[in-house]
Amino acid sequence: MSELTDFLHTDEPKVLNFPEGVTHPSDPVSWALELFATNLPEADMQSRESPSVKQDSKLTYFDQKDPASFERFKQRIQNAQPVHGSLSLIDSCSGDGTIRDNADWARQVYENQFVQGLAECHPMGGYLRATMWASCGDHRYEAHCDLFDGFLLHMSGQKRVRVWPVPNKYRQRVIFNHRDFKGRMTSKPIDFELEPGQILYIPSGAMHEVIAHGEETAVSVSFHMGSPFPMLTLCTQLNMMVQGGKVSVPPYMKKIDKFNLFFFEPTRFIEKDRNPDDGMPDRLLKELSGVLQSKQVDLKTMRRMLSNWWRLAMSRPMYQGPYPERVGKLSGSV
Repeated sequence: MSELTDFLHTDEPKVLNFPEGVTHPSDPVSWALELFATNLPEADMQSRESPSVKQDSKLTYFDQKDPASFERFKQRIQNAQPVHGSLSLIDSCSGDGTIRDNADWARQVYENQFVQGLAECHPMGGYLRATMWASCGDHRYEAHCDLFDGFLLHMSGQKRVRVWPVPNKYRQRVIFNHRDFKGRMTSKPIDFELEPGQILYIPSGAMHEVIAHGEETAVSVSFHMGSPFPMLTLCTQLNMMVQGGKVSVPPYMKKIDKFNLFFFEPTRFIEKDRNPDDGMPDRLLKELSGVLQSKQVDLKTMRRMLSNWWRLAMSRPMYQGPYPERVGKLSGSV
């Protein structure tokens, strides 16, 4: 397993150095601009009227359908004006996905540093997304949190990242969402000044904001990975295991927008010495069975269904991705 993936499922942000054998493109800024130029319709590019120190500065987005947008973006980069761009390089779920052309560097890092560790840490299947970021002019990427553990590999320029470690009350939750930004920012923030060749690990759920400063364009690539399991997907999979089950969640858990969607992280409950045939670990079983609802399925049967689901999940990838768009067929009995 890569030394980087040793940090998966840990809760403290920290700075690491590039592992041996990992280097970045010789000219990261040119590399990033070339990727933007050839993939304009899929790039996200934004600018501010003034530096980030002005909290009310207006944020505007470049028109991805206008070919001239890239030249305007490039000019702002060259003039060190407040601007920011991002582009997805890899999008993979349980080994199936896409890798963008001209993203060989990201592919090599993915294969050498993350594939094995991701599979070992997330045996039910996991998601990985690599994104290229380029910004300058004191552009501030506002505070937010991610569903996944993240590794930010920094290549050029200077980047200040303020991270609020996940407060204890959120670490202890079995079923969660990420809508409470204010509550997640009650911990004491830590400022990290990144230099080229450094990696910042940011745990899932940790609020953070990013500011590119200095005269040189800041270029980084993030690798986000994990297997946060949507409660709605779990319901669908359970209902495929028993005819007429009609398992559901309470109404407040049925929202499907990004921050109100409810998840659990099954791989955080895997016990090394526990036989999968023993069924779902007790704490996870208690929490899930206490929330799931069904007029047709009693509590005893619900727990048996969950333990059978766990056995299936531990024997083959069951993870379909972070959003409940589609669910594969299952076989099993209660």
